[in-house]
Amino acid sequence: MRLVVNEPGTFVGTRGGMITVYRKKSKVLEVPVSKINFIIVLTRGASFSSALVRLLSKHNIPIIFYSPYGTPLSMCKSFTSGTVTLRKRQYRLQENVDGLKLTRSFALGKVLNQYSLLYSMAKNRAKSDPQLAKELYNVAREIKGVGEKIEKVEGPDFESSRKEVMSLEAEAAQAYWESVAKALSKVIEFPGRRKRFENPTDPVNVSLNYLYTILAGECSLYLEVCGLDPYAGFLHVDSPRRPALAMDLMEEFRQPIVDRVVFKAAFEKRLDNIVENGRLKREARQMLYKAYVERLKTKVTFLNRSLPLEDHIFLQARRIGEHVMGREEYKPFIL
Repeated sequence: MRLVVNEPGTFVGTRGGMITVYRKKSKVLEVPVSKINFIIVLTRGASFSSALVRLLSKHNIPIIFYSPYGTPLSMCKSFTSGTVTLRKRQYRLQENVDGLKLTRSFALGKVLNQYSLLYSMAKNRAKSDPQLAKELYNVAREIKGVGEKIEKVEGPDFESSRKEVMSLEAEAAQAYWESVAKALSKVIEFPGRRKRFENPTDPVNVSLNYLYTILAGECSLYLEVCGLDPYAGFLHVDSPRRPALAMDLMEEFRQPIVDRVVFKAAFEKRLDNIVENGRLKREARQMLYKAYVERLKTKVTFLNRSLPLEDHIFLQARRIGEHVMGREEYKPFIL
């Protein structure tokens, strides 16, 4: 469970081992520390007692501060235990066959989840719009075929193989977003996928970028907790500006979490008039984050375990570590 602080003037403290939340000197929440995984701060003007920070550190519960854009700004957490061996092996794997297995897995997870989401959209439109459903089915099958190509990528040179995987992933992404644009055109204007640096102003892209940023922060957090270096990736190139491994892990969860939340909001016409000067309005950020958290709590079955999606993210981060240590073969998260 996450505790979200999104109102200015909120005070979070502790009493008798309980986390307490006050607004305007009135207690609005009291929850056992054992029920909280981390605290998310989405607003300015909130305060936290030093006793609370001590309690959270004892239980290894971080406080994460976000910008209005959804970017994680800082994290207050207890010191990480020694992970030297794990990180050394992680860096070595970046250039060998076991690292290439992770590269393929991250891309395969994303591509097959794109296939799954398009297939679901086609199935839901089989009666209401059979022509669109047929087009979505066809593209879904094409994307699945790209996934089969990704599984076969081999080569003695890690970097050339990584680039080949990235090229195939980009091919699938182009087909996916073109099909999504056709489906969304029935209810909202969507010019196609535009990333944050392209400064999109349409509500779908702005919403996607906002929640992708939050998801990337979550993935980075879980990798840190598991002792991995979030900046040393396999599919994405290392960069001091972004956590490459967090971006790798995030690929498997873009469609099952963020895309489903944003597309659902679009089809329900909840994305109208939510952007102002290229940014989400405050109410829109709260609406999207609430829907995102609800989606994280949704139970799905993967590897014969029915768990909330947020637990699957953590388990996938831990499985990366197990793969790095040579104790387990990593399998991508696919719905």
